[in-house]
Amino acid sequence: MSTKERVCVGCEADLTLDHRTYEEKLIGALAHPLPAARARICWLIGENHIQQAVPDLMRLATSDPDLFVRKAALEGLGTLCDTRSAPLLRTISKSENRFLAAAAKKSLDAITRGEGSCPDRAEA
Repeated sequence: MSTKERVCVGCEADLTLDHRTYEEKLIGALAHPLPAARARICWLIGENHIQQAVPDLMRLATSDPDLFVRKAALEGLGTLCDTRSAPLLRTISKSENRFLAAAAKKSLDAITRGEGSCPDRAEA
């Protein structure tokens, strides 16, 4: 294994010592120093339906310094369709930031109506 394969090009983390699952690695990567990487990871989490990431996406949606990461986190929450995020999405959908409010409203609509890529849920 070359040095290039053992070290993350973005944050220089040693990848050879990481024995976590794919899902755990994605959740951990939400702390990546590059905003574009964090935004892409939010999308990957949604697309892979990684439900255990809901609290992390909720945190990013409210506290990430990058507006586009916050939007990506909101979109990921909509894709996951987890009702735990509905109160947060409802609050953000009423915020003065129209960019984030629109993303939150779209995700909230997906959750409350079970539309889009939401899998069938027993709790809905």
